[in-house]
Amino acid sequence: MSSVAEVIQYPDRPTENRELLKVIKMSVVDKRKRLGWQDKDLEARGIIGRWIDGTSNRLTLYRQDDKIYLETWSSDGCHSLDVMICTQTEQGLKLEDKGGNIFGEYFLLTDDNSLHFCNASECYYTAKAV
Repeated sequence: MSSVAEVIQYPDRPTENRELLKVIKMSVVDKRKRLGWQDKDLEARGIIGRWIDGTSNRLTLYRQDDKIYLETWSSDGCHSLDVMICTQTEQGLKLEDKGGNIFGEYFLLTDDNSLHFCNASECYYTAKAV
């Protein structure tokens, strides 16, 4: 089977490209099962806010079991779920991925429920509230 890198490097292999897409394709139900979601988990979430970023990613910030999570669904179906470390600042609540970020980027949630994308020198983008 081809790796994603091989598909990018060798676009003239349509059969292998189709095989890779078959592996990647998965129904929403299967994706949710794979992620271990249950309806009761959804009910236990305390939604803090929902936004759409500039690339049509849907972001949901919520509290569950004394942790803050940032869930991202991309328009292509990709999903991420990150535990966030929260620090109160003068500008708002600074949200950093517990797993770290090599670029030093973070989110800033302001009192008016705006979600900003920031780095050490500036906040360079604000997601649109849903």
